[in-house]
Formats: sequence, structure tokens, C-alpha cells
Amino acid sequence: MIPTMQTQREQKVQKLREQINDLRYRYHVLNDPEVTDHMYEGLMNELKKIEDEHPELKTKNSPTERIGSQVQEKFDKVTHAVRQWSFHDAFTREDLEQWQERNIKILEKKLGNKPKDLNYTTELKIDGLHLVLTYEQGEIKTAATRGDGKIGEDVTQNIKTIHTIPLSLKQPESLIVEGEVWLSTTQFTRLNKQREQAGEPLYANPRNVAAGTIRQLDPKIVAERKLSFTAYDISAGNVPDNQKQELEKLKTLGFVIDDHTKVYNNIDDIIDHWKLWNKKRTSKEYWIDGLVIKIN
Repeated sequence: MIPTMQTQREQKVQKLREQINDLRYRYHVLNDPEVTDHMYEGLMNELKKIEDEHPELKTKNSPTERIGSQVQEKFDKVTHAVRQWSFHDAFTREDLEQWQERNIKILEKKLGNKPKDLNYTTELKIDGLHLVLTYEQGEIKTAATRGDGKIGEDVTQNIKTIHTIPLSLKQPESLIVEGEVWLSTTQFTRLNKQREQAGEPLYANPRNVAAGTIRQLDPKIVAERKLSFTAYDISAGNVPDNQKQELEKLKTLGFVIDDHTKVYNNIDDIIDHWKLWNKKRTSKEYWIDGLVIKIN
């Protein structure tokens, strides 16, 4: 059977989307040096041309949505399926020991005996904006800010411009992913140079810019600022048994994770790790606001 023109066109569009998504993943997630802007833009322009000529072929999660859609009037409210909690701060060894003891008591009550083999993951705390992504059958459904922990704002259109957020996962899973949206120091410097030349007040820090950008009603402004996203939690869905496996799964699904995550068995090693990164806190493209410690 000879395929119709419509079928051939649909197959072409599907192939282009797969090629574009692969290049996006290799460039923005894997940092593949062989992928160039020219390669990406050529395929993107070809796909956009076909979708403009045949709008019935366009989908809400097409790679062309990353360019930025029409200006929104307001942000709708989203009720979180999973309550969003804040981290507890620890500033001293005593704070960590008290936190550890509280967790041991909770687990002892739950398990019926005192756990003896606890270990902990440490992840760099990126100074950005918390974001909650909901996927259904591998496709992005909503992206929401933390808000008050119960209700956030729907920023789905804006996050489609962030290339480190997959619009389609590598597996058709339904889950909720949490992570941090951040602005790189390179982009922060670029924006402040533009403001200086325009005689405008300079931005104070990347975190405030990232938070303000994600709440822009015009997605094209969000696209221009080139935000990034790092995932660190699966709060609903098929969740692995421990945090280390959870991060590995996020990476397999197509997310950027913290590659500096370590697993430790005691507080001494955690403090040594914190001291190391306290000296290197300006060595990354994002601002580091300490360590996040979790029971693995």
C-alpha cells in the first residue's frame, strides 16, 4: 500500500521531532560537543514550516513550543497532588545530630526496632526556584510553582522554553518530578550588562531573576533568558527504594541531575563534604546555597 501525502507528512513530522529531541538531550543534558546550534536550528525551522502550513499536525508538546507561545493574561492556580514541604536548616554538628536522632526515633516507631544501617545522600543545594512537574504517560501535563505548599501557579507554557526540561520522557510513565529552576552565572552577567547599558538598576542575584522570569506572562521573555532545571525528587509514581536510585532513574528519564551526589554513612563524612564544597561554592554555573542531606 502506497502511503498518502498526509501519512508521509505525519511520518516526516514525527521523525523531525525525534531528531530534535535527541539533539536537545545531547546538547543540554549530556553537553555533547558535537551537537551545534546550526544542526538544531535547521531541523527546528523545517518542523516549524510544516506545522505552520499544516496546523492540524501541531501538538501541545511539540519542540516548536519551546520558542515561546502567545502572551498569557494570568497564571491559573494549581492544587498540588503532593504537599510541598520546605527543607529544615542545619548550621552546626549539633543540628545534624538532632536531625539524625529524630529520624532514628521515627523509623524505630515505624519499623519496631532501631535502624543500624542508615546512610545518607548529599546533593548540592542550588539557589533557584522550586518547581513541580506532572507527567501523564510520559507527557508533560502541568508545571507549577511551590506557592504555599498546597497551591501553586501554573507555569506550564513558560517551562516549555527550558531545554533541560523534557516535554516527553524517555519512558511513558506517570509521575511527579520536583527540582530547581536556576539562572546560570553566565546569563546573569549578560542580563546585568544589558541593564547597565540601558541605565537600569542591576539585578541582585540569579535566584531572584529566575523566580521573576518563570512568572513572566510572555513566554518569549522566558525563552530569551535561557533558564536551566535540575531534578532531584520523584514525589509520586513508580518511586525507587532509595534516593540514589531515584536520581539515577531521573537521569534515565532524560533529566539533568546533580552529578556530585555522594552517599555517606556518618555525619563526619557529610561535614567534610560540606567543607569541600564551601570552598568551591563559586565553581559552578549556579549559586550553591549549601548541601541537601537526605536519608538514602
